[in-house]
Amino acid sequence: MIVGDLVSGAAKLSGALKNLSLHWDETKDEWRDAACRRFEEDHLVPLEPKVHLALDSIARLAEALERAQRECN
Repeated sequence: MIVGDLVSGAAKLSGALKNLSLHWDETKDEWRDAACRRFEEDHLVPLEPKVHLALDSIARLAEALERAQRECN
């Protein structure tokens, strides 16, 4: 596995989360009812920590793969 694939994938995931956050902020300007609040609480609020946990895990995996690759060369 190429470590760069992990790094570029993590960057895409991070960018997607930022993009989602920006679009959600724009959406909330127009959609301000109970369904909006429920959607945010049920789906978006739990998503951010999960994405950050995944990004941390990807970074640790990339580091371990880089170390293993150096040791094999």
